[in-house]
This record gives sequence, structure tokens and C-alpha cells, in this order.
Amino acid sequence: MKLKAKIFAVAVCAMALCVALVGCAGGGTNSGSDNAANFQGDWMLSGGQNDGQELDAESIEAMEQMGLYVYMQLNEGGNAVISLFGTNTNGTWEAKDANTVAITFEGDTADATLEGDELVLAVEGNSLKFKKGEIPADALAAAAGTTEDAGQAAE
Repeated sequence: MKLKAKIFAVAVCAMALCVALVGCAGGGTNSGSDNAANFQGDWMLSGGQNDGQELDAESIEAMEQMGLYVYMQLNEGGNAVISLFGTNTNGTWEAKDANTVAITFEGDTADATLEGDELVLAVEGNSLKFKKGEIPADALAAAAGTTEDAGQAAE
């Protein structure tokens, strides 16, 4: 029972952090299309921290074994998707420089930075870390048909 409680707590913390990060507004963007290649692709949750609690690889693996995935897709053309435990939200992204990307969901923008091979979203001492990788087929299947329109930027 202790492991289940820990997994549930990690899942709740990860979801709360994702909501907090999406809700934080950021500044404008200065794009460099040549920098976009640094960010474009599929990013799987690899770690994070929320109120001093570390989200480690073991906890993420346990969540994924239960079918609970967190990933982000930064697609060509500036379209983005974040999937939180099977629910997708559409957004946009734009490279600010070689190490920083502005990601917008539901009208709010947050900056993420490359730290080694991880893309880190950090707000007020909390963070989510993502690594480029292939999204498992069962994660894509779980999120199929659950995309919510996140108020894409006007064209």
C-alpha cells in the first residue's frame, strides 16, 4: 500500500506542477528558426521537483507501468501538444535562442531551457524535466481522441 500511495502522490504532484507551469505567463519571443531543431521532437518526462519532492526515474517508471504518461511534442511549424496522463492540450512553441524555447498553452507562455540533454520547465522553484525520446504506442493510444483546444495564437 505504501508504494501505491507514493505513486499516487507523485502523480498528483506532477499534475499539479504541469497545471502550475501552464498557468504562468511569460514574456514575448524572439525566434531563430535555425534554433528550432534543438527543440523539435517528442519529449518524455524524465524528472522534476515540486515543493522539495524529487520526481525520479523510479517513480516515473511506476507511473508509466500504470499507463500514466507525461510527454510533450514540439512539432514542425510551431505546433505543440502536452499530454498529461492521457489528456492532450494543444499549444504553440517558438525557439528564443539556441537554449531557450517559449511554450504556450491555454494562452500562457513559459520558457523552457536545455540543460544537457534535458528540456527543463522551471517556475518558482518547481520544475519538470523532459528528454527527447520515442513516445510509447500505449501512451499515444491512451491520449487518442482526448485533445483539448488550448486557444492557439492568432495567425
